[in-house]
Amino acid sequence: MFVEHFVWITPLAGGSGPEWGFWPTLFGGIMAALAAREGIIIGVKNMKDFWEIVTTDTLAIDEATAAGELVQIRGRVRPTQPDNTFTSPILNEECVAYEYNIEKYGVNIKKVLPSNDSEPVESGSKYSSFIISDGSGEVFVDPGKDNLSLNTTTETLSTKKEQTADKRIEVEPTSYKLALGDSTKPVDLTEGTVSVGEEITVIGKTAPVPEETITDADAVMTPEEGNLRLMDGDPQNIAKTKARQGTFALILASGFSFFAIFIFRDAILTIV
Repeated sequence: MFVEHFVWITPLAGGSGPEWGFWPTLFGGIMAALAAREGIIIGVKNMKDFWEIVTTDTLAIDEATAAGELVQIRGRVRPTQPDNTFTSPILNEECVAYEYNIEKYGVNIKKVLPSNDSEPVESGSKYSSFIISDGSGEVFVDPGKDNLSLNTTTETLSTKKEQTADKRIEVEPTSYKLALGDSTKPVDLTEGTVSVGEEITVIGKTAPVPEETITDADAVMTPEEGNLRLMDGDPQNIAKTKARQGTFALILASGFSFFAIFIFRDAILTIV
């Protein structure tokens, strides 16, 4: 985990180069620099997402189809065909899109910086095109995995009995040895869905319906037309979350950058 790397490399700063030697010090500097780089990438992405949400106008679908620019539309979801739905594996909801993750319990800050403490057991996603309508018009939406920004629900299975009985987990319960005997790590089942009939927000650019697309919608939204994003929560709350995550990641990145500079300085001092 990056926080553990942070604790490990901290003693290297401040003139400890001769004690640790050149290569360990250099390695610590590289780890700090990589952590800073990751923090900057994630921080900048979250701040861009925040800015996009708060600066994009919300329009009715009939107005959005004529706008020809990046807009927000809000409406209810229905499948393109009655049988064009599937059941989500965790919540068992009828939906047009879902993403899920089953992982062993651990300190998990991967929404800000990646973490190795949470060990994935299984994950996946599925999505299909659907129609969103608001009473003024309809838009055919064709999303991809990277376009989903979904609220998630997490269920924790704490005991070996729960894990063994739960048919949603196709692996053996996660056990590890302790001084007092066997213990079972809790397993988190996390899932987000776009359910049929749910009201969602879509950010993107509308385009005329292609001739090869079979639909009675007034326009289409696809990743090719612009920055397509699907959100099933309140956009303002999502924007605030993105701002908090982006700010925290950039603060961590600046701290790791500061230590990387001092660690590289110590590495240089060991050879001069």
